[in-house]
Parts: sequence; C-alpha cells; structure tokens
Amino acid sequence: MRTRPRTRGRNLMSSISKNTRETRPRHSKDLAPRVWLATLAAVFIFALYEIVKTLVRPDISIATSHIITVITVGVLTFFVSRYALSRYQVALAEIARQSKITEESNRLLSGVLTGMREGVLIVDSNLDIILYNDACSRIVKTPLRDGSSQDGRVAPLHLTNATRDPDVNNAFRKSLDERTTVDTRFEMIGNGGHVYLVNVAPLGDAYAVGVFFEITELERLEKVRREFFANLSHELRTPLTAIIASAETLLDGAINDEENRARFVERLHRQALRMSELVSDISDLSAIESGEISLSIEPVPLAKVIGDVASLLEPRAAEKGISIRHDTPAALFANADRTRLEQILFNLIDNALKFNRDSGSITITASAINGHAQIEIKDTGIGISGNDLPRIFERLYRVDKSRSRKPEGTGLGLAIVKHLVHAHGGEITVTSEIGVGTRFVMTLPIASQS
Repeated sequence: MRTRPRTRGRNLMSSISKNTRETRPRHSKDLAPRVWLATLAAVFIFALYEIVKTLVRPDISIATSHIITVITVGVLTFFVSRYALSRYQVALAEIARQSKITEESNRLLSGVLTGMREGVLIVDSNLDIILYNDACSRIVKTPLRDGSSQDGRVAPLHLTNATRDPDVNNAFRKSLDERTTVDTRFEMIGNGGHVYLVNVAPLGDAYAVGVFFEITELERLEKVRREFFANLSHELRTPLTAIIASAETLLDGAINDEENRARFVERLHRQALRMSELVSDISDLSAIESGEISLSIEPVPLAKVIGDVASLLEPRAAEKGISIRHDTPAALFANADRTRLEQILFNLIDNALKFNRDSGSITITASAINGHAQIEIKDTGIGISGNDLPRIFERLYRVDKSRSRKPEGTGLGLAIVKHLVHAHGGEITVTSEIGVGTRFVMTLPIASQS
C-alpha cells in the first residue's frame, strides 16, 4: 500500500497504526488519578502523623522531631513510588499488548489490501489522495508519479488529476458533503477499455473511501446475452413468418389448389424442421455448457471417423462442385467420445461447405503434434473478417449480412463445437483471410491403438 507522501516515510502501517498512539493517553489518564490519590493519601498520613506527634510528645526535641519526620517522609515516599511504578508497569504492559495487537492487525490489513484485485482509494475533505493500494495504482494516476516539491517531499495529488473523470470526482465530492454512499461507473479510455463500478462511502469525519470493482467481463457477457436473445428472436421469426404465410395461403383457398398446395405444405414442413433443429441445438448447447452431458471416452481411429463424416457430406459437396480431401495416418488415435467427435467434425465440415465458393475445396488433415492429435480443416471459402473472427464461436453470432441471409443452419454449430472440444480437454483455434479461406485447427488428447 502507498499513501499520499505529504511527509516523508509515511505508509499504510504508520497511517493505520495511529490507533496504537491513541491508546496511550487513555492509559496515562488511568494512571495519573491513581498516583494523585496515593500522593494525597501519603500527605494525609504525614499530616495525621504530625498532629499525633505534637499532641502526644509536645516535649520532644527539634532534632529528634526532624529525624522522625525525615524517616516518615522517606517511608511514605518509598511506598508511593512503589505504587506509582507498579501501576506504570501495568500501563506499559497494556500499551505493549495493544500495540502488538494493532501491529498484527495492520500487517494483516496491509496484506489484504495489497492482495486485493479491487482498487482502494481514500481521499480527504480536499479530495487529496491520502491512501491507495497497488491495484488502484493500475487504475488511476497515483501520487508517486506527480513529481516533487521544492523541499524534496513528493507533492500531494488531487483526485481530479488522478482520474480526469467527472463522474468519479463528483461521487467522492457527494459522499464527503452528504456523508452517504455513492455508486458510479468508470471507464478507462485508451487502456484496453476496462470498465469499473466505483463504490464511494464516507470514512470517519473528513475522509471518503472508494472501491473500484472491474466489471469489464460482466458487461461483455451482458452484451453477448442481449445479442443472443436478439439473434434468437430473429432466427425464430424467419421460419415462423414463412409458416404463418404458408398456413394463411392454404386457409385462403390454396389447400384446394392441387397444383400449389403440395409446395406450400413442403414449405411448412421445411420451416418446421428448421425450428426443430434450432430448438434441438439450443437444448444440446445448454446441456453441454451446464456439464449435463457425459462423454464415453475411448481410443478412436481418426482416419475412420473423418472418412465416415466426409462420405456423409460428399453428396452435398458434389452439388456445388466442391472437393473434400482428407489425409490421416491410420495409426493415429484420439481419446474421445466417437459420437461427439463425429458431431464436431460434421459441424466444421458442414460449415466449410456452406461458406465455400463453387468448385472450391476442403482439405482435412490430422497428425500427432506435441503429444496431441491435431486435426486441421481448411476451406477455400469467402473468409471471415478480423473483427468477426474472435466472436464466431458465440451462440447465433452472424459474421456478416451475406451469411445472415442464408437460411442454412441454426447459427449454433460453432458454439457447440467449441464446448465439445473443451469438454474433451482440447482446444480449437481459427484463422481466416477474406476471399482466400478459413482454417480451423483443433487438438484432442492422443491415444495409442488398443
């Protein structure tokens, strides 16, 4: 933790440990009355002694009287001193105990604040920064970067120079003035676009503490959620519109038109199948993401599985003049669930078919690399832009308008692929170039032939 360096050498421990210094006056106040009472008691005893001595032995000589008085005063002083010293030792022991407790608390608090991912910032009534932790120094400008004054001490930093954000400054000012808790949103511009929720609360009589919670990932997920539901409603609206239109046409009399009614019924069936596929994929993806599916892992011959899936899609490829070539060593096995692996490969090859150009090609290769089975699927299609590439594994994400107009697929295939690959303990990456093609590479745990 660092503090506003208004005085040299001040740090978190010295700032917080003022509680230790505050315990000392209390012990002093407890000690002083006791010593005063003991002293008054000694004075009273001495006065009583003098009265008794004068009444009982009025004829005593002055020298003898002085000697007895000195002895009495010495004895009383001894007992008062012993009492005062004993009480002082008790007070010192209590102060030492409280100091040890405070130092241990400060050490633990310092460790907690230093290790926090959230930024902590404390300002005084003038909005000068007096305390902050390491995480906060990565969020706002800190006093250590503010230069030095003429006397060699580092100048304090005002909050407005640390954040340059009016919402944050106003939140601290409002918390100080109204002694209330204030929340605000703070976004760092030009530094990765990090977003923070700042909670500012009054601290004591003249301070305010702000805690910076990073919500960048939460806002990204919220954006993905909104886009998912927007895309889902779009995907459902398209077949529903076609179904309603066909049904209304049939109800308006086309059902009696022998020439056209089969076409409308076929359209109804096709759009209903599309909705069924979408609902099925959503259910499948939900089960995969929640971990409800169980994988039956076993050594799977990649050459056989890739060949079977490619053969299944070859009729569709032939319609567009697209060639599918695959080259996999017969001895290469992967630890995988065969059914789910076929689903992964089918989605990837089907995706390469949908967005390939006529008379293009799809190349599938597999090899053992760094202890993993690596499968590469490369096409000669339209490619994916750099802006869309990081998001293609999101649910229902459409990379461009030309693709979103295509009625094929549900838009969930790549999301299912990503989660299934991760469920197998593998990874999947994608590279692409507009007008050249796209290349998917996935790795799976390798297995020896059993």
